[in-house]
Amino acid sequence: MLPHFFRHYDRFVNHYFVYDNGSTDGSLSILKDHPRVTLFHFETTGDSFVEEERRLGDTIWQGSEADWAIVTDIDEHIYHPDLSTYLQQCSEGGVTAIASIGYEMVSDRFPITADLLFEAITTGARSTGHDRLCIFNPKALAETNFSPGRHTAKPTGRISWPDHPEVLLLHFKQLGKSYLIERSAELLKGLRSRDIQQGWGTQYTWNSDEIIANWKKLDALSGPVPGLGTLKHLPPDQYGEEERVVRNSGLVEAKWYLATYPDVESAAIDPLLHFCIHGWREGRRPNFYFDTEWYCLTYFGAKDCLRNPLYDYILRGEREDLWPSPHFDTGWYRATHRIPYGESPLQHYLRRSQSGLVSPIPEFDVIGYCHDHPGILEAFEDPFEHHSKNTR
Repeated sequence: MLPHFFRHYDRFVNHYFVYDNGSTDGSLSILKDHPRVTLFHFETTGDSFVEEERRLGDTIWQGSEADWAIVTDIDEHIYHPDLSTYLQQCSEGGVTAIASIGYEMVSDRFPITADLLFEAITTGARSTGHDRLCIFNPKALAETNFSPGRHTAKPTGRISWPDHPEVLLLHFKQLGKSYLIERSAELLKGLRSRDIQQGWGTQYTWNSDEIIANWKKLDALSGPVPGLGTLKHLPPDQYGEEERVVRNSGLVEAKWYLATYPDVESAAIDPLLHFCIHGWREGRRPNFYFDTEWYCLTYFGAKDCLRNPLYDYILRGEREDLWPSPHFDTGWYRATHRIPYGESPLQHYLRRSQSGLVSPIPEFDVIGYCHDHPGILEAFEDPFEHHSKNTR
């Protein structure tokens, strides 16, 4: 992996500070031969390799006079089509901390190529675990405060983020089943007692069947990565556009989603990100009124869509007065409440759905129903949703 790492980062990194934990695979020879590498050795003296790695991530950059620092693993490639220019623009704009949009890159075999990896492997599965602080101004930050695994950070100091992320973090680990099994066995050797107790690095304890099953799951979720391959034409400000558009729409009702899908709540996953990454593919609804499978079947002729149907509804469907499900008549609601095109009738309804004053379809007498069921509004329930669930 080191030749791929240097081929990628040599284009814009001035110097590397590499911390090695006893490599025996020939990596040390490659590192020592690189003219821009300063090599350090570290031992795991305590009961946790992950905690030791976290401590290094929080400290190795301190005191640096560099304009920007990147804390990363060898199999993590930071990508932007013109990173140097982007970082210069960030500096001029006062930005001091940059978060990534993460992807698990997936391939059926380890690449034997002299090409840059992001050119050879262009499909991946969205990975929120790699949405992280990835580049920062070491002279502006006081502390990074990484969590174990560096999946999150709570930096302190003079912190200023871009308006939205434009940098990808491409994690090149899912590179064929054989490579994964071999790599997991090697990484398992580094785990200590506390790592096992805390569940840190649990994936390295999996047997071959579990590793292969996880690879197949990620492979099924994979698609073209924005900015790479067939989507190379997309500019960086559109890399996270789908999630940004869906978030701004207000159509993913977090409380409803977690109550409807308790497995998401148990996993402590952001409901909006879960829907955008996994939920719509699994036929889950972002709210009671948007039926993912019905929308795909009605407007795309197939139960399974190739793109997020809610994203399509926001950008196109509502403007054409398409229904999100049989439970909401977009055109009628727009006309009844005089909602101009460019604004969302469904968002308007969701904000008022517990008021007892609005109906999603003309056939439903919301006032009469609330009169017959006086406890609904006191319980802050949606009258039509209550009606639907109790008249099936």
